Amino acid sequence: MRVRLIYEKRGGACFVPHVALATVFARSLRRAEILPCSTGGFSPRAKMSFGPELPAGVVALGEAVDLWLKGQPEHLVPLLNSQMPDGFRALACAFLPESAPALGKECRAARYLTRTRNGRSPEELLNCLRRHLGADLLSASEEGPWLSLVVTDPARNGLGGWVKALVGEGLAAGWQDLCFVRLALGTWDGANLRALGEGARYGQGK
Repeated sequence: MRVRLIYEKRGGACFVPHVALATVFARSLRRAEILPCSTGGFSPRAKMSFGPELPAGVVALGEAVDLWLKGQPEHLVPLLNSQMPDGFRALACAFLPESAPALGKECRAARYLTRTRNGRSPEELLNCLRRHLGADLLSASEEGPWLSLVVTDPARNGLGGWVKALVGEGLAAGWQDLCFVRLALGTWDGANLRALGEGARYGQGK
């Protein structure tokens, strides 16, 4: 059974690197007595597929992972939350048919919040990032001190490039001057981000 899980990571959990997420979820599944399917080969692992990578230290409120499980566990979300480390929390899940697109094909856009710690205005950030992202910037708006952005192809338009552009224009000295939050992943319908985790098929598990 393939399950798409929407989760968040806050606090200390945002410093867990992308390469360690598989271990976090595999151990949580075992503690919750949920049996994952295994990959093949000489070193089998729990079969799972994650959304686009985020740098360590970035808060994420709508991440996605596809899990292949043996069976269809009841109350999957609360059961998994009872065993997840502090800062990780499952939000919703959907049981997918085999014909469903791969997760990578449904993570074609992302919404972010960003601001500086050095007093630079959202307008200054936007002018720089508009030059850096070009047509890959789908929408932008100011939300108080934050700049809200929707960007296409988050796997290619990583935050490292944003930081490099901002440093290059003298708006930040480095990561220490910037705050980022990834709010959601999904697809762009031409006017809005259709976020993974929304819709009738997502719930807590049967």
